[in-house]
Amino acid sequence: MALGHSSRVCEAIEEGDQPSRPPQAPRPQHSGGFLKCKKPCVSVEEGRGTPGTPSTLRYIQCLNHATRVRLDGLSSSRKESRHRARQRHHPCSLIHPMYQFAAGHWSEALTGLSHCLSRTAPPPCPQSPIPGGVRTNEQDTTVPESISRRSVLAGMAAMTVAATVGSAALATPAYAATAPTPLPLLPLRIPQVDLALEQQPDSKIQWLMDAKLGMFIHWGPYAGPAKGEWWMHNGPVTPENYRKYVTDATSEQFTADAYDPAAWAQLAKDFGAKYTTLTTRHHDGFALWPLNHPNAWSSGQAPLSRDFVKDYVAAVRAAGLKVGLYYSPIDWRYPGYYDVTGTNCATNPWGYTTDPAHKENARIMKTEVYESVKELVTQYGVIDDLWWDGGWIAEQGSDADGAFFWEPGQFRDTANQWPVDATYGETDASGKPLGLMGMVRKHQPDIVATSRSGWKGDYDSDEGPSVPSGAIRTGRLVEKVFTVGSTWGYNSNGSVMSYGTAMNILVNCWIRNMTAMVNVGPDRHGTVPSGQASLLRQIGTFMTACGQSVYGTRGGPWNPVDGQYGFTYKDNTFYAHLLPGYSGTTFTTPSIGDAQVTRVFDVRSGAGLTYSVAGDGRVTVNGIDRTTHPQDSVVGITLDRSVQPADIAAGKTATADSEETSKGNTAAKALDGSTATRWCANDGQTGHWLKVDLGSTRSLTGTRIAWELDKTNYRYKVEGSTDNSTWTLLSDNTATTSTSQVQTVAFQAQARYVRVTVTGLPSSVYASIRNLEVYDRPFTADLGTYKIINRNSGKALDVEGASTADGAQLLQWPYGGGTNQQWTLLPNTDGSYRLVNVKSGKLLQSPDSTQGSILTQGTDTGSDNQWWKLVPSTTNGYYRLVNARTGWCADVAGGSTADRTNIIQWPITGVAWQDWQIVSL
Repeated sequence: MALGHSSRVCEAIEEGDQPSRPPQAPRPQHSGGFLKCKKPCVSVEEGRGTPGTPSTLRYIQCLNHATRVRLDGLSSSRKESRHRARQRHHPCSLIHPMYQFAAGHWSEALTGLSHCLSRTAPPPCPQSPIPGGVRTNEQDTTVPESISRRSVLAGMAAMTVAATVGSAALATPAYAATAPTPLPLLPLRIPQVDLALEQQPDSKIQWLMDAKLGMFIHWGPYAGPAKGEWWMHNGPVTPENYRKYVTDATSEQFTADAYDPAAWAQLAKDFGAKYTTLTTRHHDGFALWPLNHPNAWSSGQAPLSRDFVKDYVAAVRAAGLKVGLYYSPIDWRYPGYYDVTGTNCATNPWGYTTDPAHKENARIMKTEVYESVKELVTQYGVIDDLWWDGGWIAEQGSDADGAFFWEPGQFRDTANQWPVDATYGETDASGKPLGLMGMVRKHQPDIVATSRSGWKGDYDSDEGPSVPSGAIRTGRLVEKVFTVGSTWGYNSNGSVMSYGTAMNILVNCWIRNMTAMVNVGPDRHGTVPSGQASLLRQIGTFMTACGQSVYGTRGGPWNPVDGQYGFTYKDNTFYAHLLPGYSGTTFTTPSIGDAQVTRVFDVRSGAGLTYSVAGDGRVTVNGIDRTTHPQDSVVGITLDRSVQPADIAAGKTATADSEETSKGNTAAKALDGSTATRWCANDGQTGHWLKVDLGSTRSLTGTRIAWELDKTNYRYKVEGSTDNSTWTLLSDNTATTSTSQVQTVAFQAQARYVRVTVTGLPSSVYASIRNLEVYDRPFTADLGTYKIINRNSGKALDVEGASTADGAQLLQWPYGGGTNQQWTLLPNTDGSYRLVNVKSGKLLQSPDSTQGSILTQGTDTGSDNQWWKLVPSTTNGYYRLVNARTGWCADVAGGSTADRTNIIQWPITGVAWQDWQIVSL
């Protein structure tokens, strides 16, 4: 591995952060009819860094069950004057129709809505905000910016929850405020374009999402000295002397005389792995196949004269496992790796110094990489996973920082200073030179790859033995990799991770929607150490007994509680994984929404368990076996319907008034369940519509739309009809300023046909929808991700120490972009919200009934001490966070502007330090 054995800053994706990429000017990219914009990712230390510039909300309109959120994608300057802000309308026009609806004053609420739409003077402000039986089932045996209303609560990035209009507006809600909390929708993963190459769609990464467990194999000449895969670097050992581990007959010679890849594959199956990955070449530059390059050092040379990769691929494929190949472009044999320009040699263990000849040396190294990759993807049949490692240059910066040299994307630049000879590179059909991933996809169109070549990758990598914590990883796939030995390559010290430690890492991956690949390091003969093999087989015993709660599941639908429990689910069943930190033989789940329980069982034994369901939809399970397998006691709960509300439009008949048929962007593509395809109109005009026929009249609860482009203002309306003739307006977003790519609209209506009409577009943008989803069950969807900034101090609401623990306190700190300073908003049916910390997955809460108590975070319990009302401040663009139980608001203790000052609960007094700006990220 490139990490963990040097001083390099880890590039692993952990705790929801994104990989760093140097700023680049956005540039349009076109592929298969898609017009996309590549933009840089930004990585910052948790909770620290430079404040960003927010985009802004135009207004929020809450209408009892249905909630309207109006959006504004415009940025505002941090220097905008308070005088300018106060010239805008009073903020009460943004919120208070919510109270009128809650009180049953429908006409007054709609009048308030029309004032918002027309920007006329608002109705009078309300004086105060509206404050916000168990049944037993028989046992079943089976900065503050001073801004206008245009610049507050911007974007509500994932969602526009719209008010219903017309006849549907007066329909009785399908669920009331006292009903069970609906189940959440799974956030969408939308493939992104980087370096002119789009990530693989869900259909091509699903096998990895389903696999949940893989086996990594680090094996090479470093197994001879038995001090780990970084021994050449850490020794250090010169390239000349390092070669002797292959050529010289000593007790440290890499002989591979017991190499049996079929035995490795069997171990992987015993372990419960669904795929394996072999290091075909590590940083020492030794290739495990007969590489055809003038400067190659490989197993095809004497004394080995073998193709280990060929035998490995054949054995793994014969075992029914997916085939993964690891490849590192780094090569310590080349001084040019540390001095690619020949002008500034980086510090290195071998004493290489600056030399102009190093530039050509680096170019030759690059040509070897291209030839290596070409051979790996053309000589061994289908390869399922390419595990890049080490795109960084001179062990400095990030993998993406090295992209200028390796050219890992779709194409190479003919003007690049380190050109690849035609002998080693490849071109596309038009003769354009391909980059590394362009070449890979040419020959392996279905392959998935990591991000560690410098290209974004199809999935993220989280390396090392740290136990995952915090919230579920959603909207992306994350693979955890760790080794059960003291090093990734064979080490003679014989150290092996304990079963409890390994299981703790694995289970905490699965309940967070991650897959995991566990590494072993065979010795110089090719034998996996007995201690490592024994551990893997012990884990395999668990997988045999409880695999149904792992394979093919997704993490959730609720966030885990660190150290105590978490959930996975598949189809109609969800699984509660009770960790060693959870005590007791009784467990209560979050609300199961509109579903009914049909069975509760111990997953290991299959025995039924007694349970009861409370009026709020929470299920209490009794008599759980915590002794047989305390590392993960798994309980299965089967419902009468799917755990996730299902998209009832998927696969139904779609029509549109205009289609870009020349590029295959037909109406049906918006209903095929893939976010990688789309419907697109044939021109850039407005008024184009997309319609779905559900087959029969249904009771609908809302839609979710994934537009083609992010950061783009699509204006639209949603209509419903029972006869395809008379249409009822379900959601009017013809004046929205939202630039969110995914928008969710909640409503109550009876309809067979649902139609989305695009009424407004930016210049040069076509009406284009990736996914149109329709739902007939109650659901929740977060309103996007936000930073919450205090008006007095200009500092952000922050979880102390970036903790993921229950009870962690809240404080203020300069905004730095860390996920511990980011919050998602989940709407409640009474118009209040749950504020969920992105890092921990925990809710902002009032800890008790004591005035002045410090606010904390806690696991969602459904209690109103975790519900908050966004009450407009008298200062335009700001809100007070008012707790639904206590009636007190979030207050900076003592009105301090100092870092680390705690956030307390205090009666509303109207001071600046009780005002918060909620800014979309």
